[in-house]
Amino acid sequence: MHAALIGQLTIDGLLVGGVYALSALGLNVIFGVMRIVNLAHGEFVIGAALLAAVLFERWHANLFVVLPLAFVLAFGLGALIQRAFLRRLPEDLASAETTSLLMTFGLSYFFVGAWLAFFSGNFRSVPYLTGAWTIGPFSIAQARLVAFVASGIIAVLLAMLLRYTALGRSIRATSQNLQGALACGVDVERVRTLSFALGTAIAAASGCLLILIFTVNPETGANVTLASFAVIALGGLGNYAGTLVGAAVIGLAVSFTGYFATAQVAQAAPYVLFILVLLVRPAGILGKSGA
Repeated sequence: MHAALIGQLTIDGLLVGGVYALSALGLNVIFGVMRIVNLAHGEFVIGAALLAAVLFERWHANLFVVLPLAFVLAFGLGALIQRAFLRRLPEDLASAETTSLLMTFGLSYFFVGAWLAFFSGNFRSVPYLTGAWTIGPFSIAQARLVAFVASGIIAVLLAMLLRYTALGRSIRATSQNLQGALACGVDVERVRTLSFALGTAIAAASGCLLILIFTVNPETGANVTLASFAVIALGGLGNYAGTLVGAAVIGLAVSFTGYFATAQVAQAAPYVLFILVLLVRPAGILGKSGA
């Protein structure tokens, strides 16, 4: 196989993986703190993507102006959903996980219907930065590189928030040891609300970047949710660094299978890889065995 071809496919895979990582990070923040499997995650991503597409179509709104707007709106929506619905989950962990699956499944269908009503069922994309930069034998799509860099910046800001702020320390404490966090005086209900809101806002930000690369419609959310689950399961549930590794693996799998097989096989590749990794290492690539 020609080295330049391998390099090109690797670049393409890693660039797409960066956007997958951002989407999955939002899901991982929610799961890490609340142990909620959010089946409506993809709908938040796609809602922001469609909003960006419509604003671009009608008023040529710059995506990097729409992104912070979508972030703020999604943050408020996430906080509202947490306070109105998810805070009512049972205290028992097993019952809460089952109820959260059913509740977020219902929310997923609600938002699919809402997006169909607001945005219609048409597939949409944003023809922004449609060119490519050539560096030696490699061609780098401008939209993919910009989405990758923006995803990286948001991921770094999230890491700094979690590491260096009081809110971040509260989030990490609640994620690692709920009883210990309560004993230390952490307002767990507030942390859960802010965590769900933050995870939803990150999902919306990833949607504004995803629309630069892919064509979506209101019913695409389920695919995004599945891809995000594949990423975090590969890297290890609740593991920040593992999410980045899992996203890179998924991006590379999509890139190489899309070239050597077909687009349909490329869509299935992440889930096949996901199943294989779970069979070999159920905790994920960087997850702790027995966790």
